[in-house]
Amino acid sequence: MEVKFKLNLGNSQTMKERSVLISHILMILTVLFWGNAFVGIKIALEEMSPFTLTLVRFFLASLFFLGGILLAFRKIPLPEKSEIATLIALGFLGGVIYHLALNYGEQFIPAGTASLVIGSSPIFTAILASIFLKERISSRGILGIVLAFGGLFLVSWRGSGEALRLGSLTGFLAVFLSTLSWSIYPILAKKIVRKRGPLFVSAYMQFFAFFALLPFSFLPLSQGFSFSPSSWMAVLFLAFFCTFLGYAFYNQALNSLGATVTSSYVYLVPVVALFFSWVLLKENLNFLGIFGASAVVLGVYLVNSGIQNQKKGESEKIKEKASSSSE
Repeated sequence: MEVKFKLNLGNSQTMKERSVLISHILMILTVLFWGNAFVGIKIALEEMSPFTLTLVRFFLASLFFLGGILLAFRKIPLPEKSEIATLIALGFLGGVIYHLALNYGEQFIPAGTASLVIGSSPIFTAILASIFLKERISSRGILGIVLAFGGLFLVSWRGSGEALRLGSLTGFLAVFLSTLSWSIYPILAKKIVRKRGPLFVSAYMQFFAFFALLPFSFLPLSQGFSFSPSSWMAVLFLAFFCTFLGYAFYNQALNSLGATVTSSYVYLVPVVALFFSWVLLKENLNFLGIFGASAVVLGVYLVNSGIQNQKKGESEKIKEKASSSSE
């Protein structure tokens, strides 16, 4: 009996190690998907309007999420009446505004620059959480915010070797609006994700965003959908790999590796975007751009690590109070 117990223990340990290894591989793939999403958007925008790209991407992603829900739940779970308003707001913020503004902005600024602006969303989430949720920002977090804003200024100013023009300023502001909408998203989604789970919330966010865009679908319909294979491949890549698989892989890894490790991988998304934008799109990036990009990534890391350390300290205090009261 003792030998069998030891063998089972060894097998379970091996399975755990294998699960961790698979989760690391899934996060590497997720970073590659999300980093190249900005490249895919740029390619699709060569023929599609920002609205058409958003509509087609949400239509395809909704189908993929519908299949994912049926596989996970065996039936379609319906939201409660009290949840519908929140899900509609999430669809509007995380779907319509985020993607329309990002797609519009990428018409005027490099894909790598857009990835850095979007990658700074945890900075704005921390600021908004401190205002509306009364969450304290640590000194490390404040340093990170200053670094990230300084880095964004350098990248937007002369990061590609060119001075900031009116067109690029418009694009930068559009992507900045996209970043703000995504910064509000986790604050608004916090309670319902905890109750319903991320798959349910993400799926309904996609559905409501698509249905919000439907009344205006006559715009792309009047232009037709006769796009080149490269544009259709870009949209399929965005819908399936970046939206559906990226979400599934990230949440699988999150359950196995935890928030600290997975967030460390996410810091690499702008780096991947900058590299593949340079390789595939031939975008320029000078020393100021590289320095600014490094400042943004470091700033986001400092803000996130400051929040995680703060939460860890709070949980330890709660444990201490619980143990002292039990004594």
